[in-house]
Amino acid sequence: MPIDIKTLPLGQRKTYRRQDKFLKCYKETRSRSVSATVAGVSSPTITMWIKKDYLEFAERYEEADIAFCENLEQLALERVKMQDAKSNPVLLITLLNANLPNKYRPTVVMADDTAKSVLTELRQLAKESKQEPVQEEEELTAIDQVNNILKEKGGMA
Repeated sequence: MPIDIKTLPLGQRKTYRRQDKFLKCYKETRSRSVSATVAGVSSPTITMWIKKDYLEFAERYEEADIAFCENLEQLALERVKMQDAKSNPVLLITLLNANLPNKYRPTVVMADDTAKSVLTELRQLAKESKQEPVQEEEELTAIDQVNNILKEKGGMA
């Protein structure tokens, strides 16, 4: 249940109004430092309000954060509708990735360790093949090479 500001003592009413001023700016900018300056408070004060949930600030802070993200998402939708073939949405995509990572940032998850085990086996095989001495074949003429190939194939050599 929201706090009835009229029932608060004078000092808490002033604090509540500063909190509201901070949250209104924060909802628009999502900048703690800018919003704190606008509200006339310090960043440590904001941190204290959140930690102590002073005047139910933590929940209102979270709501302002969500409102910013929803406004950003609405802006993205409006921009997508207005885009033409020459538009470059990189900045918008970057903002969406930064502010709504669980929704817009691509994640790579390996379903199991099969790929890792295959790579480990391949590396092991590569090491083993390097350790075996390689016998160099003496250089053969083209005719000798053809004759050897035909012998191996059971051909007409």
